Amino acid sequence: MKFLKLSSVVAIASTVLASGPADGDAIADPNSAVVKLTGETFDAFIESNPLVLAEFFAPWCGYCKKLAPEFVAAADSLNESHPGIKLAQIDCTQDEELCGKFGIRGYPTLKVLRGPETIEDYEGARESAGIIDYMVRSSLPSVQVPETVEEFLALVEQQTKPFAIQLSGEDDEESSDAYSKVADALRKDLTFVSVKGKEFIEALVSKFVDFDASSFAEKAGYVVVHPAEASIIPFSGEEINKDSLTAFFKTEVVPYFSDINRDTYMLYMEAPLPLAYYFYKTPEQREEVEEFFTKLGKTYRGKINFAGLDASLFGKHAESLNMDPEIIPLFAIQDSANNKKYGVDQASNPDGPSIEQIKELIEDFLEGKASPIIKSEPLPTEEEQAASPVYQLVAHNYEELLKDTSKDIFVKYYAHWCGHCKKLAPTWDELGDLYKSGNPDVIIAKIDHSKNDVETSIPIEGYPTLFLYPANGEIDEATGLRKPVVFSGPRVLDAFIDFVKVEGGHGIDGHTLKKVEEEEEEEQEEESIDHDEL
Repeated sequence: MKFLKLSSVVAIASTVLASGPADGDAIADPNSAVVKLTGETFDAFIESNPLVLAEFFAPWCGYCKKLAPEFVAAADSLNESHPGIKLAQIDCTQDEELCGKFGIRGYPTLKVLRGPETIEDYEGARESAGIIDYMVRSSLPSVQVPETVEEFLALVEQQTKPFAIQLSGEDDEESSDAYSKVADALRKDLTFVSVKGKEFIEALVSKFVDFDASSFAEKAGYVVVHPAEASIIPFSGEEINKDSLTAFFKTEVVPYFSDINRDTYMLYMEAPLPLAYYFYKTPEQREEVEEFFTKLGKTYRGKINFAGLDASLFGKHAESLNMDPEIIPLFAIQDSANNKKYGVDQASNPDGPSIEQIKELIEDFLEGKASPIIKSEPLPTEEEQAASPVYQLVAHNYEELLKDTSKDIFVKYYAHWCGHCKKLAPTWDELGDLYKSGNPDVIIAKIDHSKNDVETSIPIEGYPTLFLYPANGEIDEATGLRKPVVFSGPRVLDAFIDFVKVEGGHGIDGHTLKKVEEEEEEEQEEESIDHDEL
């Protein structure tokens, strides 16, 4: 689930070192079992080793120096007891590109890799015994297979969080392979169990009397068990493959209603569904709606998820939903598919939304009748637009301009606090002035993306981002707007002019416009000189 970053909402910190920097060498002893990897050797090593703990470090880092002897001791011990588990180091001062690929922002960062596709953050201790324990447990099968009914029922009894079961009366190798792959990818979030045989299915039915297992007699079936609610949700998809099972488990493992916290954060964020928030100030306010939202979670399962947020801790997140964090309780929905937000009006409900208003918003949202809350700066006046060399976009005039497919529209998406954006501003104004006075078929525009909710078919991940919407360009079905062409060249005037000529629908040569402009300025200067001489 793509989501506006709730890292600003929930402090989900990875394991941090309690002790300070230490003297010593951060680079592992070359005679140890720690493998030194580089950009050239990394991919092949990961391909050929099924379980690797990789340390991304910098030699000058004090915490890396503190970790080094523990990391070496763990590597040497595992090399003797579990030679299939490898520990490796990547020096980010020497391999910046590789470290950038993994988004490394601090040292040391530890990643567990199960081949090139399954990458997890290491969440264990930073001393040798803890590293060994964590990696040995990580090497165990991701799917638990109890041999007897007694073992199976004992395992079910031990579970306190939702877990997955593969039930099968007969062999189904293809489905089992897909289940194993999903279990490998989601093992941090979910316990996976697999049983085969009629006696296991009957045992589950005896424990959950409302469970209909008749369809599992001949082929593999999949369920998610919710111990707290004593309920079982069966997989009902037509095709059984890795993608369909992944979507099912990510959806069904989410609680019907729970607070977003360290344990539930990734479950909510990775679920491919809109997320509804209830912000509360006191435990009493939350307790009042617990049963209500739990029922909603069951009713709208697979359509929308529900979560609580303690406003005393995470109230600022209400601003990201275009809601006022000072008016609590509040209820809002975020549809991450298009990053639109919906909420019960706060101005007319200063004491919080009613149950009826929450139900109404949910129904209107699911029927496509709800109106999103649009964050927008005020519309610029005609005088302001006329005085600006660049067309000023806000959320309220964004679609109107971009739906004019007769124009080449080059848009700068920026943030008012961005230093690179400020540096670009004079050049962008110069570009805007060139086409505004020289050819109206090209419009140079700008929008403060941090202050205006607008849709783009390509996610904006940094500022400034420059998109050209070519005249008569291909329409994106999701947004109803033209598909943009991304500018990635040097941010200089001539490069922008070349880009508009090559990628624009009109192919207008800005260099010719620039030359004409320069000639006109020279003529005006000559006339001024002649006039002064007279």
